[in-house]
Amino acid sequence: MAAKVKLERGAYWLVVHADGKRTKRRFGPTRADKRRAEKAAEEINHRLALGLHEVPRDQPEAIPFDAFARAWLRSEVLLPTERQSGGHLAPGTAESYASHVRVHLVPHFRDGDIRSIDAQAVQAFYRRCVESGTPPSPRTIDMVILTLGQVLGHARSSRLVAANAVREWKEDRRKTGRRRSSVKRKVVRDMVLSFEELERVLTSAQGTPHYALFLFLADTGARFGEAAALRWSDIDLDAGSAQILRSFSSGRHLGPTKTGRERTVELSARLQATLASHRPDLFPDDALVFPNEEGGFIDTNNWRNRVFTRVIRKALGRDHRRIVPHTLRHTFASLHLSRGTNLLWVQQQGGWTSPTVLLDVYSHFIPAELHGFADVLASPDGTIRHQGVQEADGEADQTGRNTSKSAPVRWRARQDSNLRPTDSKSGALSS
Repeated sequence: MAAKVKLERGAYWLVVHADGKRTKRRFGPTRADKRRAEKAAEEINHRLALGLHEVPRDQPEAIPFDAFARAWLRSEVLLPTERQSGGHLAPGTAESYASHVRVHLVPHFRDGDIRSIDAQAVQAFYRRCVESGTPPSPRTIDMVILTLGQVLGHARSSRLVAANAVREWKEDRRKTGRRRSSVKRKVVRDMVLSFEELERVLTSAQGTPHYALFLFLADTGARFGEAAALRWSDIDLDAGSAQILRSFSSGRHLGPTKTGRERTVELSARLQATLASHRPDLFPDDALVFPNEEGGFIDTNNWRNRVFTRVIRKALGRDHRRIVPHTLRHTFASLHLSRGTNLLWVQQQGGWTSPTVLLDVYSHFIPAELHGFADVLASPDGTIRHQGVQEADGEADQTGRNTSKSAPVRWRARQDSNLRPTDSKSGALSS
């Protein structure tokens, strides 16, 4: 009979063998927990030596997953979002977490002890999702498991579990060479409009009171919620710029932008002219640029169903692929990058977190010219460059390569029937 301390699953446990029984009690993962466990073991061994045969208490009662997950959702996600606390999640993200917990996680794990969830349990949940088709898409499965990781991460910070089972599961899959689909998904060509399609949409919107909003989304790459929260006091038509300071989301929440960062966007010449004709002569500081009929904030779903969809059908027909207001943001980034617009300008204009994030999603739209740079350092100003895709006043061979050594060098972007040059002054797509 004896009591001793063991390190198991990232935490220190007190293990007692007495009266033919073996009991365990978890103390925690820190050195302080280890010292407490060793002190308890010393006291128990002393009592065993005296014949008292006392054993440590059993583990606490089970911690039901459903109760813990709902409590986490309320205290860590929903309340901070409702109260606009510092660092709170966007309302749409909070609602996604709530849906993941309510629809997928609680029905699977139910009232099982949260401490029993290990990497094998996560794998079983993942396999059930894939085999049942619920959620239906691999990306949604990724997001649900990400939410599970948030719940278990909170349990770990509360010292209820020794490790985050989702993190261990992902690490195990990387080691075995198995890979799930990435949460970040690239925007494919079907998810954007061609230049001609964009022009048709803008032409169809031109006869409506909402043309300025369509043009603002198309020429700035702003998110719809950012445009909906734009005020006339944020716009400087003389400087050709607008400040993006806030966002109106989920049809009821006014708060910071998605990234929490404010930015200034550049207005194209046609957008400046449209806003100038759209702006009232007198307006209060809180007057919205794109209000609803009552002068308040536009409801995203209502505007999409009653205005946007009608314009899209008029421009592209009823049998077009799925197009939503966010498609204009995708179109902004993809067309600019395919035309060689400065990457940093596109990132700052659209408010992406970093150029890396922009490249993760849209890099395949950038012209893939991967030859002809070897001689860049051969001249003081770097004019001998990119010979494979230069065009000049001289003749070109059958591969399109310029054969004139003395002809002036000009950059040529990848040829695409859907692309036209950009407005060099404003960076906007020219017509």
